[in-house]
Parts: sequence; structure tokens; C-alpha cells
Amino acid sequence: MSVGRRRLVFALLLVSIAALMFALNVHTPLMMDDYDYSFSWSTGERLNGLAAIVSSQAAHYRLWGGRSVTHFLAQLFLYLGKPVFNLANALMYVLLLLEIYALSKRKETAWDWRPILLAHLLLFASVEFFGVAFLWLDGACNYLWGTALALVPLLISRSEREGGFFDCDAMRSWLALPLCFLAGWTNENTACGVLAALFLLLVWDVIRKRKIRLWRAASLAAQALGVAVMLLAPGNFARAGEPSSRTMIIELIYRAAVVCYCLLRYAGIPVLFAAIAVLTAIRKKTKLRVEWLCVLGAGAVLSAGALVGSPQIADRSFTALIVLLTAMLLTVMADRKPASDRRSVYVGAALVVVCVLAGVYALGEVRAHGSAWMQQVAAMEQAAAAGDDVAVVSSVPSSSRYTMDIVLSPEPSVWPNSSLGKYYGVRIVGE
Repeated sequence: MSVGRRRLVFALLLVSIAALMFALNVHTPLMMDDYDYSFSWSTGERLNGLAAIVSSQAAHYRLWGGRSVTHFLAQLFLYLGKPVFNLANALMYVLLLLEIYALSKRKETAWDWRPILLAHLLLFASVEFFGVAFLWLDGACNYLWGTALALVPLLISRSEREGGFFDCDAMRSWLALPLCFLAGWTNENTACGVLAALFLLLVWDVIRKRKIRLWRAASLAAQALGVAVMLLAPGNFARAGEPSSRTMIIELIYRAAVVCYCLLRYAGIPVLFAAIAVLTAIRKKTKLRVEWLCVLGAGAVLSAGALVGSPQIADRSFTALIVLLTAMLLTVMADRKPASDRRSVYVGAALVVVCVLAGVYALGEVRAHGSAWMQQVAAMEQAAAAGDDVAVVSSVPSSSRYTMDIVLSPEPSVWPNSSLGKYYGVRIVGE
């Protein structure tokens, strides 16, 4: 296939994926935490501008946690409106796929559409919490956007090592400092995993007696500073101080067991495919980029292992694990001898069919779930307009990986009823 045709197919694939994600976001309503973050944590009033978001995040940092960058994005989109988020989130998902592609492709390879298609299929069809991490507004800002931002230091590292943008003049190189600082201030386990992997790479380069540029060490320090700012938030200590029925040692053992279970559960498919690809490459005596594979693998495992230090372990926290393992798989596949154009077309066509069918199914599930919740929203709005004291609404359970449970309490004062009542101006009773 000519370069021009590869570029066209590459562009059409990205546009198609973005269109699907946009449609899914349109039919994914505001849910659960979205209502909380529609109000300022500082004043308790509805967000009314950028200054209100900044002051809200200052209070959020003191009271709840240090993910100021991702929650700033969530509150910004809630202020700007859901239509703005729908478009921006679709584009960010495509950007994440491009990041996976950039982390895995060979330097001399360009406009190869197959890794993009495979990465999308692995995320879309295998991530059990896709709707929570990639479609729900608050969840997407924390896990899709947070992961995409946290991976930036890895992209910078590869660029510097392979003669890319950051392997040029000093002005470009020092741009890495603010980027790495923001990358560290995103998502606890992801940022910690990436930071640890890059630190190990730096140590390895020192052992190998490679030249270490000053800006590279400074950018790692900036990344560590971003992580520290996030982890040292007073709100983190306030939540971590909540009483537990287990001793610290038992609690850590329990968390480690949960992390190991989730590693086996969520890493299974990418690891299986990667192992098959590695064995095939060894059999064919293919030269693999072992060093880079170790960096990606370390980032994946360490991002999951960092959750042992978290008082709460949610399935969506393993988003970075799956993304980095997907990048590992595609790295191995990129190192193998490329298949013939005809074979690539056949395999690509089969993957496209699978992606289309999965997309149609997902859109149906999301539309049905969103419609069910919007019926409850209509009941709340009608009750408020009629001046009623109470609106009785139903919970909306999730039935697929592309949606999430919306569980309401019978008590109006209990979350999330309390946030819904404040948002719609009526007391909410769940049934």
C-alpha cells in the first residue's frame, strides 16, 4: 500500500473511532459524582467561572484529595457544558490511542493503521469498566485524561533517546520540566508507576555509563515534585485516617491480594497475546527492543503495585496497567517481520468488522441506560417545577461494560440523593 493510501486509511480510522466515542459520550448522561463537582467545594454554589473552579480545587485539595489537575478538568467541563466534554473526550481517546502507537512503533515506521485498530479493539472490547473510565465525565477526566497526561514523560523519554523532538536544542528539552510536573500531578498509581519506571531507566543508563543530560534528571525531579504535591494533599490524609476494622499489616496484605487478583484479571488478555508474540519473535530470531519492553512492563506493574498504598482500590484504577500492557504487545508486534499487504488487508478487515459490531452493541447499551436515567431526571425536574417537596425516583443498574450503576438511597440526606437534591432543587427519595 502506498504512503498516500496508508495516510488516508490512518486518518479515516481515527475519524471513525472519534465519531463512535462522540456518539457514546452524547448518550452518556451526567451521573453520581458529576453532580457533586458541579458545585464549588469552596462556596457550595454552582460553578460560575474559572476563578470559582480554581478556588474550588484549592478547597478540594485541603478537604478531599490531591488530584487537582484531573478534577480541575472535570469541573471545567461541567461548567462549560456536556456538549463541550463530548467532543473533547472523543478527541482525548484518539490521542490516547496515538500515544500507545507512539510508544510502540518502530522509528522508521509511519502511518501504520493496524496498531491503532488493535489498540482500540483491546481497550473497547476487553476493558470491563470502559464506560466508567472512558465515557462517564468524572471518571474519564480522572482515568482517560489522567492516564494520557501521565504517559507524557514516557513519550518524552523515547523522543530523547531516538532523536525526536526532545533530542534537539536546549529550549525544546527544557519544555519537558512543566510537562513532567503536570504528568506527576494527575493520578496517584499511574503517575507513581511511570515515575518509578523512568527512575529505573535512569539508574540503568548510569550503570551502562550512558551520558545523562541535565534536563533529563531535572524533568524526573519535576515529575517527582508533581507526584509529591498530589500525594501530600491534606485531603488524602483526612480520608486515609478513617477508621478500619483491620490492623495495618492485615490491611496491606489484603490490598496486595486484591492487587494481585486484579493483575491476573485485567492483564490476562494483553499478556497472553504479548507472550504469543514474543515466542513467535524468538522462534523467528527477531530482534526485540527488550530494554523498552522492560520500561513499559515496569510502568504497568508498578502502577498496579502502587495501589497497595491506597485505602480504596477501584477497578478503574487499573486503566494504566491495561494501556501500558497494550503498548507492550504492540511493541513486540512492531518488531516482528511485517505481514504482506494482502494479509494485512484481510486481518484489518476482520478487525474492522469486530470493531463495528462492538460499537453498535455499545451504542445500544449506552442509549438504553442513558434513556432510563433521563426518565428519572425528568421526574426530578417535573417535581421541582411543580413545587413538590419530594421526588421519588428509581436506581438505574448497569448491564454492560459501557455503562455504570446509578444507585440511589431511600434517605434524601444520604449521598448521592443529597447532591441530586441540591442540583435539581427537590428532596430525592430512591426506590
